[in-house]
Amino acid sequence: METRNYGKHIQNQIMEWSVKRPVTTQEIAASLVDAFGIDIENAKKITNVNMKRLADKGELVRVQKGLYGKVRETPFGILKPRPDEIMTAFLLYDDGNTVGYISGPTLLNALGLCTQMPAHRHIITNRYRYKLPENSHIRVYKPIEKVNDENVPYLQTLEAFMATELYPVDTDKPDEALRGMLRERNINNELLIWYARQYCSYKTLVKTIDIVLEGVAH
Repeated sequence: METRNYGKHIQNQIMEWSVKRPVTTQEIAASLVDAFGIDIENAKKITNVNMKRLADKGELVRVQKGLYGKVRETPFGILKPRPDEIMTAFLLYDDGNTVGYISGPTLLNALGLCTQMPAHRHIITNRYRYKLPENSHIRVYKPIEKVNDENVPYLQTLEAFMATELYPVDTDKPDEALRGMLRERNINNELLIWYARQYCSYKTLVKTIDIVLEGVAH
């Protein structure tokens, strides 16, 4: 295939991209390598030029170098994703695989345990080293274990337990709400306690056992 088709290939890739999934130059460049057999450094240069051109045309929203979001067509016109939305999706998922989860006061708000919306979105992620854009309303933290689809329900559940001890809670019976979360997520109690023993403080371990046992007793 000829050089002039690089841009068309990138456009086709973007057209097929889910609007919910951040667009990275790394992934697009890798597709160029696969399609044309060129080296990755050359592919990155070509991709950066074309991605910038698409952003200038309003087809992409640039968050920072190497990271973009796809605009969405609606009956009311073009809807552009906010940079923090794009960054959040990037920190939570990698090609459909879970690599992070919301945490702290953001998690408590999502669970209905507090009504106050935190000023920043708190996220625990494998991508905690990734540099956030300036003026980002996101805070990232290193996970206690590398996050994946299998362990995320347990890690996030324990995070909820710890968050109730660190941040204000509005509901009268937070432990009952947490037990409801265990049921909704079909959490294995023994495995949850195992995770607490492995990674959490003694205080969190005791809280985990209390919540699990009280749920069993009822």
